[in-house]
Amino acid sequence: ERIIPKAVVSTQSTGVLIEEAGVDVKGKNVCVVGRSKIVGAPMHDLLLWAHGTVTTCHSRTPDLGYHIKQADVVVVAAGKKELVKGDMIKPGAVVIDCGINPEPDATKKSGVKLWGDVEYGAAKEVAGYITPVPGGVGPMTVALLMRNTVTSAKRMNGITSPHKPIRSYSTIAGRQFPSAARSFSTAASLGLRALRFLKK
Repeated sequence: ERIIPKAVVSTQSTGVLIEEAGVDVKGKNVCVVGRSKIVGAPMHDLLLWAHGTVTTCHSRTPDLGYHIKQADVVVVAAGKKELVKGDMIKPGAVVIDCGINPEPDATKKSGVKLWGDVEYGAAKEVAGYITPVPGGVGPMTVALLMRNTVTSAKRMNGITSPHKPIRSYSTIAGRQFPSAARSFSTAASLGLRALRFLKK
């Protein structure tokens, strides 16, 4: 039973990342931080349907750290730079950071540095799996958008032959960041290939 059958693509990509990490959310404590209609609310429902025990928090939740600390899986999409600190994370938890918070940075070619909603440097020392920003949920979302576009085009044109199966959507996602391939080596040894989860 898959977490994500068909859903909003950003939510779909989060589900794929959780699945490819080999995590079964059944009976697990899950904390979704954020309540947007694009990520937070649908993610809550999908994880609940996958039999997770889901708590939804947001920027105004009192003692946010308490709720996050109970969670085996944390999905963060609150839109606040480094809202979730490393000491809030339960040791070994899976942390999916959906946040994209741009800030001007003259040292970057684009002139912008992206920050996630999780304090990545500290959180990666505690989490079992964690997605970076950039390079985590974003590339997976693009891969799934491409898949959904091809599927829709085939339906519109009456093409019923299945598309050639691929080994992993995370492989496609990883190709967007070829310069980061070296950081995939640890994940590859876990059978996650190009997935941008980093194992401690």
